[in-house]
Amino acid sequence: MKCKICEKDFSRTLKGMCITCYIDNYLPSKTKNMWWIRVPNAAKKYVKKRGFDKELASIITSQKIHVMDKDKNAMIIPVKDKMLSVPLTLESIDNLAEKAGILVGKWLIYRSKLEIDSVWKVVAEATWNGQLGKSAKVSTLKHKKSQFVVCVYTPSYLDFEDVKRVRDDLRVLGFNKKLCYKPDIYTYLGIYYKTTPLSSCRYRM
Repeated sequence: MKCKICEKDFSRTLKGMCITCYIDNYLPSKTKNMWWIRVPNAAKKYVKKRGFDKELASIITSQKIHVMDKDKNAMIIPVKDKMLSVPLTLESIDNLAEKAGILVGKWLIYRSKLEIDSVWKVVAEATWNGQLGKSAKVSTLKHKKSQFVVCVYTPSYLDFEDVKRVRDDLRVLGFNKKLCYKPDIYTYLGIYYKTTPLSSCRYRM
């Protein structure tokens, strides 16, 4: 395939561009027309989990109808005309995540506007070339925040060996300070920093 920017031949492209031209064309510090810039792991295929409760997954990911109880110890979710109370404990959330098939999680890397482009280039190229996890994304100028965030995804936050492998790979790439790993289901349930007794970071290393 030929890159529409540099016109060189590549075995695969992203939106018609080689990974270098794609990154240069969508710099997070300058992009205003999209919320996130995404790069898949183009060298490795991930099998989607099957046999989960699709209706439950749809309700959880809607993010519009969850209510935390008054003591902030449980999330109340309406499921099939009933109110499902999910205690905000690791065991309860893990059981819910497995039942709904929402197992994806991500390592979070925060950087300023001055640093984000160079950090994103390292992560995006590594992901595209088969390192790290299933995909990566970065926030853009459209968020209008002083800090940008890079999310490095793994297919299952319960697969600790794979989660740790990706963290080790990030260290090799130069990310040596402690990072927070957050499961997607935490985000869907509204578990953020200091919003609940449960930490928003499942792993920190």
